[in-house]
Amino acid sequence: MTTPITAVPRPVAVLDPYVRAGVFGPSEVHLAAAIARLGDGVSELVILGVAVAARGPRLGHGCVDLADVGRLVVDSPEGGVGDLPWPDAATWARALEASDVVAGPDTYARDPFRPLVWDGRRLYLQRYWDYEVTVADDLRARARARDAAPVAESGDDLVPALDLVFGPEDPDGPDLQRAAVRTALTSRVSVLAGGPGTGKTRTIAALLTVARLVPHPEGTAPRIALAAPTGKAATRMSEAVQQEIALMAERPGPFPDLPVEDFPEGMTLHRLLGWMPGTRFRHDRGNPLPYDMVIVDETSMVSLPLMARLLSALRPSARLVLVGDPFQLASIEAGSVLSDVVGPATGTAAGDADAPLAGRVTTLLRMHRYAVGSSIAELADAVRGGDADGALDILAGSDPAVRWILPDDEASLADLREMVARAGAEVVGAALVGDAARGMAAACSLKVLCATRHGPWGLYQWGDRIESDVALLVPEIKQHTKWYVGRPVMVTANDPVNRVVNGEVGLVVRRGSSLMVAIGDAPSFRYLAPSRLDRVESWWAMTIHKSQGSEYPHAVLSLPAAGSPILTRELLYTGLTRAKERVTIVASEAALRAAIDRPIARASGLRDRLWPDSP
Repeated sequence: MTTPITAVPRPVAVLDPYVRAGVFGPSEVHLAAAIARLGDGVSELVILGVAVAARGPRLGHGCVDLADVGRLVVDSPEGGVGDLPWPDAATWARALEASDVVAGPDTYARDPFRPLVWDGRRLYLQRYWDYEVTVADDLRARARARDAAPVAESGDDLVPALDLVFGPEDPDGPDLQRAAVRTALTSRVSVLAGGPGTGKTRTIAALLTVARLVPHPEGTAPRIALAAPTGKAATRMSEAVQQEIALMAERPGPFPDLPVEDFPEGMTLHRLLGWMPGTRFRHDRGNPLPYDMVIVDETSMVSLPLMARLLSALRPSARLVLVGDPFQLASIEAGSVLSDVVGPATGTAAGDADAPLAGRVTTLLRMHRYAVGSSIAELADAVRGGDADGALDILAGSDPAVRWILPDDEASLADLREMVARAGAEVVGAALVGDAARGMAAACSLKVLCATRHGPWGLYQWGDRIESDVALLVPEIKQHTKWYVGRPVMVTANDPVNRVVNGEVGLVVRRGSSLMVAIGDAPSFRYLAPSRLDRVESWWAMTIHKSQGSEYPHAVLSLPAAGSPILTRELLYTGLTRAKERVTIVASEAALRAAIDRPIARASGLRDRLWPDSP
């Protein structure tokens, strides 16, 4: 729910019942009031349209479908359709079409300054319409344009390098990683999709390697950028790709000397684009990026506005490679870009053969993280497929790798708390003797992942419980101080001065007579004085959103009650697939069914623009 306001201005009195119900807050009301002052021709239905169009992006939607408006703009599973006087969709549409403050798809090009755009089905704030059109037009243009050749003259030039990295092509079946690399190097836009452990990182490493090995028309190596939406994801991608490249170089047989340090390091998209205070970026159409190829990892986390900025900043001849899992959680901001871009081309489905992105999406299917027959993998597949009964059958089975605890099972919860506390005690014990490597390994061995921050099973309560339980086991820690030995921390904002990024984790350790925060990974920890870090929070537990891209030997998933609007299929799938060896779920059956039965349904027109004839 939004923050309530005390009074609704008279010109927008039509919004009053929605404001009292908590649907609209000050931002929607004030925007509607400003547009209402434009003239007498702004009807009540148009004012209501302004409010819902402004509300949609705050809940992740790029637009709002009037036929489904109650569910889309009310932050509850039921949508509140029966409780609020939503207008008839057809009557509402006629009012929008007749209004001078609303543009249509055709009139928008001539008059781009109207605050709303109505396409006959979906209602947009003008800037979100512009973002969507920009993304769709740029992707279509890249897919259909004749490819320039900054990497190779033709696909045949890639074969020797592909054979060196992957071995000769198997005549009995395609190597999807090889196919993805070939597509990326012969197309101006391509997509590499796949679940956790399917080899996306290895494919990126192979792509970088082949790009270095292949003969280049200009005689110089292509300029390639690696980017991700968050600093943590960028750092993790750099480390994982460098490890894969080093493993390739160690294989027996002829392989050229390709020093790891010659490959690009990951950076955030904001850094890539040259973010400046406000909403400005240094790179745009007038000052494009200097790269021949840009590879974006964790694309599911990229919002619609940020994708529009990226596409606008690419040179026409540059190649774009989007990498990610379309079934994971989408960006916390508006848009479901990766899901829309992949569209129907998931798994073995190819999608509409005439669509502009047809043949440019490669979905990796083989999961290498889990052994054959893994219950975690089977559970993730059931959740992703919306099979609640199948998922519950797996959870009720006897495999110790998958454990289900009901919220009212006090004995099992006590056992779980003891297990978590013991892991926490190992963290503190290592920190007390200054062993940051052992402490961080213990902190990552078991991690509690929460769907919410607040509530009885949320992040804050779990963190307090763990901290108290650990203190009982290790009395040496002093909880009354903020910076106690053994406190695991997560950075919550980028800090270039201290060279730490949002999402990076550390551990407070004793070094001689001082307390220091060990940041990063063994053996290359950086040690900072606690006084230098002001944007951190305790990392005894974390949200599922923050865990994206990470993996833990044992993940404990904590879900709220069934009525929570946060429960979705993608949330549960993302949490499950953070577990490498064991997963424990604390949730009621109703909460699990609510999550599995409720896929994220973000309103967007991007998929229809890219895959127009697909269901």
